[in-house]
Amino acid sequence: MKRIIGFVILMLLCVYLVYNNAAISQTNSKMDYIETDAGVQTESESAEDVLELIVPELEYVHDEDLDEEVDGYIVETHQEYEVYRDQNGKIIKQVPTSNFDYIRYKKY
Repeated sequence: MKRIIGFVILMLLCVYLVYNNAAISQTNSKMDYIETDAGVQTESESAEDVLELIVPELEYVHDEDLDEEVDGYIVETHQEYEVYRDQNGKIIKQVPTSNFDYIRYKKY
């Protein structure tokens, strides 16, 4: 019987905390947000200024020219690139980094 009463009190405490937490989060959602015009480019901005605003994605690209065979294994070389894309997903610029990844396959 004591376990049941303890469990009921614990459940009521959890319901109370969830109810109060939801009320607090609803009051915070009424805050004003600042709008930015990061996508608007003025004539005075150059292409380099726009690239500074874009966060690059890191991608590994397979470089077939660097593939080689070592001890019965084929070793593929992948180089990491910083890829800058516009809002439509078109690649604006690719910058190679000094990071490489190697994948080894057994040659049969």
